[in-house]
Amino acid sequence: MAPLIRPLLEKVPPLRFVAVRLLRLKQSGQLHRCGMNFLLPSGDFGVTLEAESTGEYEPVTTKLLESLLEEGMTFVDIGAHVGLFTLPAAKWVGKTGRVIAFEPHPGNFAMLNNNIESNTLGEHVDAIQSAVSDCTTPVSLHISGFNTGDHQLFHTGGRNAIEVQCTTLDTYFSAGEKVDVIKMDVQGAEAAAFRGMKRVLQDNGAIRIIWELSPAQLVDAGSNAEALLNWLEALAFTFTIVDDATGEVVGATAQEVLYACPVDSYVNILCVRND
Repeated sequence: MAPLIRPLLEKVPPLRFVAVRLLRLKQSGQLHRCGMNFLLPSGDFGVTLEAESTGEYEPVTTKLLESLLEEGMTFVDIGAHVGLFTLPAAKWVGKTGRVIAFEPHPGNFAMLNNNIESNTLGEHVDAIQSAVSDCTTPVSLHISGFNTGDHQLFHTGGRNAIEVQCTTLDTYFSAGEKVDVIKMDVQGAEAAAFRGMKRVLQDNGAIRIIWELSPAQLVDAGSNAEALLNWLEALAFTFTIVDDATGEVVGATAQEVLYACPVDSYVNILCVRND
């Protein structure tokens, strides 16, 4: 019921105040996942609610990511939150691999670092407190008061905002530097982030990207889903729908992706080049 509740919490502050405090009393803020222990933010109607209600978090996407990563690979987690994908990826790429995690929100970033250290992965993960977009200047991050995974660079409502550092992958990585897999969940800023990594995508022909498509959030950010999918197709990417709700992982055309993901919904997409 969380997707039905969240719009009410966004628009009705008194309801949000009560709901968050009640949830803080109920949530333990802990999760054991992929052989690792995680601290999670309490009073959270996003990641923590799903994780504590089901005992897992996006299991289909997790299994897919594990199948993509191999010893020695470079993995980039954009919008890493508290590390639910960052930390397992460090195990899967091994000591010869590399994991870079970007998270702009101070509270999430602190918990990400705590989870890295408590699982003794400090030598294997580079955690960067930064947003990823198509610019390298400070940007406004609009803060959700009830969903720590829904802070947004682009938001049309009345949220409070903080200033955070921003970078692009084309700035962070040198020309020709190897990147094997990217996981991205940036709440509507995907088009801007993709523009800022165009050279990285061109430099790495076999790169794989798992990203969350949310058509409504893309519109808020001044883009749209069809234009973004067409942009990716022009770079020779094909699409696979990764549906954690149904368990389906199925190839799709751009039009089939749009049909499967109506404006107010969201779904993870895997992008690969068939050659």
